[in-house]
Amino acid sequence: MNAIRAIIVDDEKHGIITLQHLLNQCCKEIEVVATCQKSTEAKLIIEESHPDIVFMDIEMPVMSGLDILEQFDEFNFQTIFTTAYDQYAIAALRLNALDYLLKPIDKTELRDAVDRFLDNETAASKKQFQMAKHFTQTRIMDTLALSSSKGLHFIKIKEILYLEATSCYTNIIMNDGQVHLVSKTLSSFEEALGDHSFFRAHKSFIINLDYIKHYIRGEGGEVVMTNNTVINLSRTKKQEFLNFFTKI
Repeated sequence: MNAIRAIIVDDEKHGIITLQHLLNQCCKEIEVVATCQKSTEAKLIIEESHPDIVFMDIEMPVMSGLDILEQFDEFNFQTIFTTAYDQYAIAALRLNALDYLLKPIDKTELRDAVDRFLDNETAASKKQFQMAKHFTQTRIMDTLALSSSKGLHFIKIKEILYLEATSCYTNIIMNDGQVHLVSKTLSSFEEALGDHSFFRAHKSFIINLDYIKHYIRGEGGEVVMTNNTVINLSRTKKQEFLNFFTKI
């Protein structure tokens, strides 16, 4: 097997050194062919080095990692983002099916990210990067990118009726009756949809508050959605749910 060519883009030298050390420890098939600390030089270095993977820091002076990628029209490489904890950036990357590693980078998570690259060598699209950038800038997003074996399917967040957990997957039920099965946990959507009118009604359900038709009293109660689906409301969530609405 040929070595996998990689570039590390990070404005902090110690970040580059740490990642190189981890790659040498657990990902010996990765050959770091170039590193870059200046975001303004990253595009040229990537074009000259022809990498298979770019490990891209998100938060950098002058240009962010997403700004750099927006300069490309085509992608002949995959990107694995590296980022300090930022709930908005993480939500944007998750929902646009983009891979990332949290700093400080964990060796096991790095190995898993490289394995995902080996399993799926399809590069992300420019639209995915643009949507992620838009979300991190505005702190709100109106579209989700759902990843499948055939590619990406884009849906409008405001058209989601509710989400239902099923094992390690999530069913996304749309207001027109369509159902999308996604290999992400319900919890990953809960954080990402926090700026929209969604509510975790139960351990198995996230509901769109804009599509509630009735609330039926009970220990926790039941919520009837506009498609007449009845969803149990967790007893511990009852008061929080009722606080969203003004009683007349």
